[in-house]
Amino acid sequence: MLRLWASLLLVCAAQASPFYSDNSYGSDSISDTEFVPLEQQGRHDAAAAAVAATTQGVEQKPFTVDAITTDVNSPNPAVFFQQSFPFFGNEFFNSFGGFGFGNSQEPWWKGPNVCTEKEESDGATTETDGDEAVDSFGQERDGAGNVVRSPLFGQFHFSVNSCAEKPNKHVCTKIVNQNGKKKMVTMTRQCCYGYGRPRNADFTVPCEKIEIKDIAATAADMGAQQFIESAKSAGELGNMLSNSQGKKLTLFVPNDAAFQEYRSQHQQENNVDDSKGEGSQMSSIFKLHSVQGEVELEDVPNEKLLQSELTGQKIRINTYQLPPALGLEPYRYAANCVPIVQHDKLSEQALVHTLNGVLKPLTKNVMDLIRERADMSIMRTVLEKTNISALLEGDKPVTIFVPTDAAFDKLEPHLRRALKEGRGCASNILKNHILDLTFCSLATLPGAKTTTYNLLGEPLLLNRTKQVANQTEPSAIYINNAAKILDADIMGTNGVLHVIDTILPTDSALPMTTLLSQKNITIFKRLLEASGLDYQFDDMDNVTVFAPTDKALQHSEWARKLAEEPESLKDNKDLAEFLNYHVIKPMIKTCDLSESLLPTVAGSNVRLNLYSTHALFSDVMNRATVNCARLVHFDDESCGSVLHQLDRPLTAPKNNLLQSLEANPNYSKFLELVRKANLTHLLANESDSFTLLVPKNDVFEEFSESTETKPAQSQAELEAQVKTHIVNDVVCCAGIIPTNWPFVRSIESISGQHLRITRDRRPKIENAGVTKCDLIATNGILHEINDIIVPRSPPAQQHRPRPHIYQPPRGDFDVFF
Repeated sequence: MLRLWASLLLVCAAQASPFYSDNSYGSDSISDTEFVPLEQQGRHDAAAAAVAATTQGVEQKPFTVDAITTDVNSPNPAVFFQQSFPFFGNEFFNSFGGFGFGNSQEPWWKGPNVCTEKEESDGATTETDGDEAVDSFGQERDGAGNVVRSPLFGQFHFSVNSCAEKPNKHVCTKIVNQNGKKKMVTMTRQCCYGYGRPRNADFTVPCEKIEIKDIAATAADMGAQQFIESAKSAGELGNMLSNSQGKKLTLFVPNDAAFQEYRSQHQQENNVDDSKGEGSQMSSIFKLHSVQGEVELEDVPNEKLLQSELTGQKIRINTYQLPPALGLEPYRYAANCVPIVQHDKLSEQALVHTLNGVLKPLTKNVMDLIRERADMSIMRTVLEKTNISALLEGDKPVTIFVPTDAAFDKLEPHLRRALKEGRGCASNILKNHILDLTFCSLATLPGAKTTTYNLLGEPLLLNRTKQVANQTEPSAIYINNAAKILDADIMGTNGVLHVIDTILPTDSALPMTTLLSQKNITIFKRLLEASGLDYQFDDMDNVTVFAPTDKALQHSEWARKLAEEPESLKDNKDLAEFLNYHVIKPMIKTCDLSESLLPTVAGSNVRLNLYSTHALFSDVMNRATVNCARLVHFDDESCGSVLHQLDRPLTAPKNNLLQSLEANPNYSKFLELVRKANLTHLLANESDSFTLLVPKNDVFEEFSESTETKPAQSQAELEAQVKTHIVNDVVCCAGIIPTNWPFVRSIESISGQHLRITRDRRPKIENAGVTKCDLIATNGILHEINDIIVPRSPPAQQHRPRPHIYQPPRGDFDVFF
């Protein structure tokens, strides 16, 4: 019979534990902030690009995007999750005229001072058999130009509209497919030159005349006058404007406070005068902040690299979307992780963005930055040993949170050893610190939580503390409430690194001994360390560890020796056998458990059984035992292994059931009956599994005068008496639960008797209570009982129909009608 194993509802949904969620990060007083990449928001014409790409045979992702990808090879990795695409709206219906819905007021892009640009592109003609082709009227013609098929019948027409709304621009794209001939029309409406709209204005606010000043006045109005004046005095501004050949420039201008601080430090450290001319470092700085053409940030996708006027230097633009509920600007922008304070201000000579810092030339990738830091020598070594350094040397954007050498000293010794040596899942711990995108500190907000995802697909939660009054330094940023960012936004050519004071471990990469500590399995771990097997356990791969809880071990002989004579446990063979008996191969999670004998690392087998504790749904297996010890906590993954916790320690059995009877003098009378019934071979059979119900000698003595329990006279009666106490299955006490009529569970003895099982104060089988549970043998288990189970005589034949008895699998119930 097929059984459903449901691991305490044992369900393996996506190979993750469904029973609880860890909400240890953050607090109720902090609002969640989920940033979203612009290129997946529709504000950068995602719909148009998607449909256009489809017309070119390129498969595109749907408009609603799942959580961040962990694929470092993804061309457009998502930054944050919980994002949407505003595909359907008023614009979907009325962008190209016709009927409309919603507000009766006309939007700004239908008002005055709006300039329209229309762009058309034709797609490829659908291929047909032979020399046939579809003409512009949808008619199919042969090579001679004759009409083969008229579009009047079976004509196909399909079109898709999508629009993107921006403060000063409205872009709609229409894809038309008629009989296989595709065409894309892009209509861009924007405020004409010299006109603009206030940011975050209502969609009905029209384009209005704006004052356009020269570059110096514009920069002064934006609080960035000193940079322009320095460029003028050095002759660089004139050179840049003249070299632009009449085209507009885009200038990223540091504000006055940032530029003054940079110039002071620069002159002190390098003794450089900013008037030296073309070859000076200041000349390079001016060029680094200049880009040919007008670059409106609202049109720039995330991770875009802009070529600056300084040869070989690019500016990386990153964009982070803020939730509308915060009441702030909808987007934050950064240039090489330097915050952009004001943006898209038009002047007579250039488009101006102001920065809260000064851009610096970038010549080293992220891995090179780590190599040159003296306080990151351990991290450098581990990255190179695991070959993850290659990820940090490529062209794709990366972010890494780099722990200092001092952070390694905080680690638990077993984890520190595994990480330093690059053993086991050290690469997973490293990947826990790496993102496949550029994450600037600008993406965090004081008093809010920001979530991003690492290369393992696991979330990292960043909290920026709230600033207090008169605080001048940036507020601290914490990751997973564990690590603090000591130094942020160290920019490389391919991304950014942040220095942190604590290593960020992940459960899937922990050595087994470290996981035991985290789960408070301290006695078992201390036994591993005392025996010298702790490193051996850490190096195991693809194993399952059944570890007894501290409560299960606290009164054991091994716990006593650990407390009183720990030196006797070093290289103790018996202890090594005991510990290894709790480990099996391969790694088995609860959703994959089945009733079986499993070989342990010690060599002998453990017996795995599954039971149902549901009174009605007895085919749903939701309790597991190993040698009749219950799994009380399960599916904690470590590096290549899984940990299940037991409510009692495991001891390898030495005797079979017959030998167990012979070894206990209290069972001599029952043993005598077994021998008289010629059933010793059955209890010595190692190829089968039994549950043996054994009354003690005093039970026989107490009822020796009873007629009902008088020993059977014939050989057949004697054999039936003994077989009634033998079940051809393993029924642990953990599998016996309280039941009430009409749902009465039963097990079947090998004599064919159905023995009712239930639980009151103790487990009960028919008329006998179990006084000692689960004595493990090599071929089954033995329960000691306080009564003799008398075989019931078969019912006399009657003319009325026999009652229907439902006989489910072992451990299930009988329903009497």
